[in-house]
Amino acid sequence: MKDNAIIVKELTKTYRLYESNKRRILEGLFPFCKQQHKDFNALSEISFSIKKGEIVGIIGKNGSGKSTLLKIITGVLTQTSGTVEINGKISALLELGTGFNPEYTGIENIYLSGSLNGIPRDEMAKRVPDILDFADIGDFINQPVKNYSSGMFVRLAFAVAVSVEPEILIVDEALSVGDAAFQAKCMARMIQIMKQGATVLFVTHDMDAVKQLCERCIYLEDGKIIHEGPAPQLADIYLRRAREKMNQENISLQKGMTHEEADPETSDTPVPLEAIKDEEFEKQVQRFREGDGEAKIIRVELLDEEGNTQDKFKYNQQIHLKFYVQFYKNLSGVQVGYHIKDAKNTQIIGSDMRLENVQYLTGKINDIFCVEYVTRLPLMAGAYNLTAVVSSPISRTTAVFHDLVENVKVFEVSENDAKVWNKVYIPNKINVAKCNSMV
Repeated sequence: MKDNAIIVKELTKTYRLYESNKRRILEGLFPFCKQQHKDFNALSEISFSIKKGEIVGIIGKNGSGKSTLLKIITGVLTQTSGTVEINGKISALLELGTGFNPEYTGIENIYLSGSLNGIPRDEMAKRVPDILDFADIGDFINQPVKNYSSGMFVRLAFAVAVSVEPEILIVDEALSVGDAAFQAKCMARMIQIMKQGATVLFVTHDMDAVKQLCERCIYLEDGKIIHEGPAPQLADIYLRRAREKMNQENISLQKGMTHEEADPETSDTPVPLEAIKDEEFEKQVQRFREGDGEAKIIRVELLDEEGNTQDKFKYNQQIHLKFYVQFYKNLSGVQVGYHIKDAKNTQIIGSDMRLENVQYLTGKINDIFCVEYVTRLPLMAGAYNLTAVVSSPISRTTAVFHDLVENVKVFEVSENDAKVWNKVYIPNKINVAKCNSMV
């Protein structure tokens, strides 16, 4: 037990829902009359433990109970039943600025926050310079926070929250606020806290952040734990479910919409289906695919410059990605794209026909198209996997997925002569000029 920072046992949070204030008053005045409310379980008998120094993600759609769970752990809410045991000094980034008095100045709120967290005034005074440096709001620190812009308020609130050197850090979507530069600054500070050995409980909808920061994940749905395990796998499950839901919604939107008809570019000499379709490929990807099945990837090839099949490539070597797509319904406005992912399934590079400004596909049942991408692999040495996507775009950000197949191919990239430290290297132009000289 001493190795655990957080222990949650059979945690339940129940809210009473009333149809009207009249029913609430009636039940209050006459407690022995017929029940006037319905019980809603925001959390239902949640149990888990988190070891000291572990970084754990809490994922799930909105309304799944994530924020309720964190608020109970941090003492903001009281559970209906169950227990929570905390072993260590805790700092929470939930609703930034909670506890700030709008009439107080920024500097007064810094000391107020320290008082609320049990930090003596003289100790808080030592932290003030770092807080002011991080917040970077200048002379506004001596003005009432009610006069702050939302950006200044967030900067100060985050600076105060991370000024404590916590043993346990609780974060609930706190990094989704502020401008891009501030978010990057916050992320750097978060990573610094993690490297110091703090236990971190992290809630976000950003699955790339989950894969990069978290070791383990807890997946909540309707107030219950439905999955618990390694972060990369659970992040992919979450994304898969989100895509399935989006697909169902977008299919209904697509009905009645028409795409500009175009004659598909086909070869003068059709290739027989049996020469293209790969039965082994079908078996291999069955468990990794999703979509409505109206068009499917039936074969994928990775080729080098000379047309040879490869699964090992040199750094920055040219690669030919060939995707064979069969239509199972008369369709127009169909595009094919791909993502190359690293060992944690984080998307690194990719493309699609929209980005490359290529005309979408239009075809009939049983038509087969070969879509070939020619690109390079300026990637850090390591193992990578390929995801293929066949979709009908509806707007810039939404589409109906006909076939999305993960792990269609796995390949390796070898080390370059010069060490590549970043995931992707893009050539730079460097200008060097001497700015002064000794007389």
